[in-house]
Amino acid sequence: MQKELIERRNKLIERLGVFIENEDNMAPLEARIFSTLIITGKGGSTFDNLVKDLNASKSTICTHLNTLQASGRVSYFTKPGDRKRYFNVTPNRLLQVMNEMLEKWNNQFDIHSEIIQFKKDANNQNTNESEEFELQFHENYLLFLEEVSNAVKKLKKNIAEL
Repeated sequence: MQKELIERRNKLIERLGVFIENEDNMAPLEARIFSTLIITGKGGSTFDNLVKDLNASKSTICTHLNTLQASGRVSYFTKPGDRKRYFNVTPNRLLQVMNEMLEKWNNQFDIHSEIIQFKKDANNQNTNESEEFELQFHENYLLFLEEVSNAVKKLKKNIAEL
């Protein structure tokens, strides 16, 4: 790889690592390992390459790889005639993440639907119009959840067809 491309790759790994660290509550090096594997792609990365590329100790890389494997984010494969393990992002990880998002959004949808019904019932019993609950936010939020869920379902279908 050209020097400029390697520098861009390293910056991208760092940027993605910081994002994942904050978003998924990962340890900094664990997030960098995961980012490296995302950027590396299907070809995977060996343990030795991760140690070298991330300038970390073998024991630390090993600990974080074990954590990533236990969480289902990372798996490994071998190549015929090669004794090394090649680590990569678990196939279909994107679909797993989408399913988790959809489940979370479905729960939020159910909760906000129940809130709307409660507020409607309370408004029907309320005699003072100035004390009525506002429903617009919840209704807009339900619409948003429905639209974003449908978009993710469509994307999942497109990915499954690849």
